[in-house]
Amino acid sequence: MNHVDFANDDQLPGFEKYVITQPADFEGEVVCTLIRMKSDKRNPIAILHVHGFNDYFFHAHIAKTLFGQGIDFYGIDLRKSGRSLLPHQKMNNLRDVEEFFDDIEKGLKLIRSKHSGPVILEGHSMGGLVSALFAASGRYDSLFDGLILNSPFFEQNKDIITRKLLIPFVSHIGKKHPNLRVVGGFSKFYGPSLHHSGHGLWEYNLKWKPHVAPLVNAGWVKAIFKAQKTLQSGIRIKQPVLLVFPSKSYRHLWWNDRFLKSDAVVNVKHIRKYTSSLQGKISIHEVDDAVHDLFLSSAEVRERVFDIILNWIRNTF
Repeated sequence: MNHVDFANDDQLPGFEKYVITQPADFEGEVVCTLIRMKSDKRNPIAILHVHGFNDYFFHAHIAKTLFGQGIDFYGIDLRKSGRSLLPHQKMNNLRDVEEFFDDIEKGLKLIRSKHSGPVILEGHSMGGLVSALFAASGRYDSLFDGLILNSPFFEQNKDIITRKLLIPFVSHIGKKHPNLRVVGGFSKFYGPSLHHSGHGLWEYNLKWKPHVAPLVNAGWVKAIFKAQKTLQSGIRIKQPVLLVFPSKSYRHLWWNDRFLKSDAVVNVKHIRKYTSSLQGKISIHEVDDAVHDLFLSSAEVRERVFDIILNWIRNTF
């Protein structure tokens, strides 16, 4: 790839960003944004982090930890999220998850051009679902060498009637009425369990990662439903895969400290169920006392997560 100029990132001190202009879509102009830690040298190994729904890259602590282990950690703010959200766009809006493939491809191409060692794709939650399908497509094999799935969004964490009847119905409506707003969401306690203004440890932009996500539309429901059904029917991934997720989920109507040690977004039973849908060289680890985004767990849990990832990298590449 030709020379590109990164600019100072206005969100994370000591980081820089590169805004990538993409072809226009159904809403108009589209960009995605690649973020990395500033450095005079680049490590041989690199990881690209793909965030989840209602999310963006703010994980400076991961980049700093892994840099000391010889790994450069990049983040990409997907179209219509975080740094890439433009004034005319609806946050999180999409019609098909393959729209994100273009963003991931551009990020990996740039990273591949800068690093001589393995390039690893890492996807969290919705980003894990998207990254798994990106890998399974087989169209991008030259761009990355391994895949890490961090609490992937393999199934909606809803009751059986919602999963089996309502979501398919809304998905069908989404074919002709993609802009129809849909009531839904995740636990209202997940955000406060993370953010320092509530019960959590982390400081981030609540406009880009609000505690209550903006309502999605039927087009989004259709896109995610289609993607999850594709994965659940079985996919093959050529690259080695590390699947890592919390050992337990927790849901409750009132706050409880168990939210600080459990997955409050997805049902980990669904992840276990659909691991059999992943064909290839798959390593699976469950992490006790972890939250949905493993990297935002307590310090002791994060240390175990880093050990799992680093050992997998050393033993695989």
